[in-house]
Amino acid sequence: MKKYLGAILVGALTLSTALIAAPAPSKWLSTVTVTDKGAHILGNPAAPNKVVEYLSYTCGHCADFEVKESPAFKAQFVATGKASLEIRNMVLNPVDLTAAMLARCGGKAKFFGNQRHLLATQAIWSGNTNKISAATRDKLKAQDYTGFMVGTFDEIGLGPIMQQRGITPVQAKICLADKAAFNIVVGMTEAGSALGVRGTPSFIVNGVLQDHVHNAAELQAAMK
Repeated sequence: MKKYLGAILVGALTLSTALIAAPAPSKWLSTVTVTDKGAHILGNPAAPNKVVEYLSYTCGHCADFEVKESPAFKAQFVATGKASLEIRNMVLNPVDLTAAMLARCGGKAKFFGNQRHLLATQAIWSGNTNKISAATRDKLKAQDYTGFMVGTFDEIGLGPIMQQRGITPVQAKICLADKAAFNIVVGMTEAGSALGVRGTPSFIVNGVLQDHVHNAAELQAAMK
């Protein structure tokens, strides 16, 4: 779209340049807050609709929702301040844990972009789990979770994926060793199970755990 119209002549009359401002991006799509439990919220903290999504980074349905449904929901409801979107972890396996830790890398401003990138590239890195070595798997058996995650990061190709987000392998491995972040991710998973979350993605809308919500239209129907 042109951002301005040049001067045009109508007969002998010269019209001055008219500026056409590009639509201002919604501030809510860049407003990220972190709860006292470590969950990330996108949008208006005072939105009339509070949507919570429990997700797993190795869940195919979660990737589908992120890529196919979430953009419309964000554009229609988050951008307009009508809804906020809170992301909570529901870790399903150790590889999922690795990705969940990486999503948090770089601070709250990078979280939602990291999440989208990890889910959009899920088929690439999750398809390499057969490359996880016996030595790395042994670290998991020994409950050396950081060692397992660092080995997995290298062996399934998460390094190049995170570099596309501006996060170097050194930075990523520091994030994987973050004990506070580890406790947050595991704690959110345990809290979700206690709430009755049994699959991913699962949604809580205005405090009510929803059944059979799989797309933006069904999510809208659950809101007020």
